[in-house]
Amino acid sequence: MVRRRQGALLSSFSIDRASATPVYRQLEEQIRSAILKGDLQRGVRLPSSRILAAELGLARPTVVQVLEALQFEGYLEARQGAGTFVAHDIPKALPTFDLHSTQASVDNIQLAGLSRIGTSIQSVPAGLGAATYAPFLPNFPAFDAFPWANWRKCWTSPGANTASDMGYSDPAGFLPLRRCIAQYLGLQRGDACDPDQIIITSGAHAAFSFAAMLLADPGDKVWLENPGPVAVRNLFKVLGLDVVDIGSDNEGMMVADAIGKAPDARLVFAMPSRQHPLGTTMSLPRRLALLSWAQSRAAWIIEDDYDSEFRYVGRPLASIRSIDTAGRVIYVGTFSKALYPAIRIGYLVLPPQLVGVFRDLSSLVSRSVPVEMQAALARFIDGGHFVTHLRRTRELYAERSAAFLHIARQELGEHVEMSAPTSGMNVLAWLKPGVDDRRIHATAESAGVRSYPLSDYGGGSLARGGLLLGFTGVSAERMREPLARLGDVLDQQALSR
Repeated sequence: MVRRRQGALLSSFSIDRASATPVYRQLEEQIRSAILKGDLQRGVRLPSSRILAAELGLARPTVVQVLEALQFEGYLEARQGAGTFVAHDIPKALPTFDLHSTQASVDNIQLAGLSRIGTSIQSVPAGLGAATYAPFLPNFPAFDAFPWANWRKCWTSPGANTASDMGYSDPAGFLPLRRCIAQYLGLQRGDACDPDQIIITSGAHAAFSFAAMLLADPGDKVWLENPGPVAVRNLFKVLGLDVVDIGSDNEGMMVADAIGKAPDARLVFAMPSRQHPLGTTMSLPRRLALLSWAQSRAAWIIEDDYDSEFRYVGRPLASIRSIDTAGRVIYVGTFSKALYPAIRIGYLVLPPQLVGVFRDLSSLVSRSVPVEMQAALARFIDGGHFVTHLRRTRELYAERSAAFLHIARQELGEHVEMSAPTSGMNVLAWLKPGVDDRRIHATAESAGVRSYPLSDYGGGSLARGGLLLGFTGVSAERMREPLARLGDVLDQQALSR
């Protein structure tokens, strides 16, 4: 039982260690519920993380993770030197109902009468799902540097949300936004295109889905780097494609090996700007070799321009699409990294001959991304806010990358090997051979440190494990403590071997 010490009375909190719900989730939900019901009033001070941890019998890092997550959601606020308080501006809650969870039983139901795709979906994990923030969650942007005031003005500026914005939109997307994207690509990426070649999608993953559905049939081979993005691998499998694992080295995709393995592939998924999760950049000779093969075989290349906005050393290489003379490249971009994941706006840049069929599929499958979101983003780009934000975050991320590496090398010692990233939002920390990265990931998560294990990205077993750690969402001043916790996890693992 938690008594009244230096803060609010939280005597109703309890942890059920026999529950399938993780202990951090139980505590998080109980604090959130107490705030929404008014049991914890606005402005009330909470006990310290040390006291909460001691009286609930939890590890202090677990409690710190919960408090940080609720701060991020807006339920709590930290005041330097004073403690943690219930926020004055509490997020509005949806109506609550007395519902009984059926998740466990639903997960175990074997459905009959599903299509081939429906049956396939049951055999692969759908994806990462919603992720509770904690350091060092990969691909998490710096919300502390986001220009919220300018973004809100773009939603509420004169002329916003007109009657035309409330109707059905062009299935290709809001034309002013497509014009802004075309101008941005031409000026910032040296990749000129016509706005009519652009299709707006609900994030990059929807763009991948469109391309795979329209350009390959079940049984067709598709090249995919291993390790590579697990959600893309699962998408291709569900659509019935034959995924061919391709190696990757410090020059990116090993094109010659891929041609030797599957010269008749119909589709290629390439991440030339920054391969995920390895972080390598595809060399120009390999880009040219890939294009030459695709042109000779009438194959298609899906170019995921992953993390191209954040490059810290030198100038980015031109996209593959910009040097494609035969119209074999489908370029995919997204705003989820440069702005924030929940924006769910991505786009395709298509060869002219494919625009019509992609537009028709968009009309059939999704109709359009919400127009008011597209219109706000168009105003944000047109007003110069997007490029300004990119410039500032690029500088900030370079600073945070350097700080992360400096502190990590002190706190993690010889347990990991890391190289300074030349681009992107994450660092890959290679573990020693034989160390189980999934086990380290799970133990670190219990200590309030987030990561993605490299093994989750592999089509099969990998020779060596690692942890993907995001450095962009954590200020340099707040990196040392969670890195020290990760160091403790690695120390304990080393002692147990």
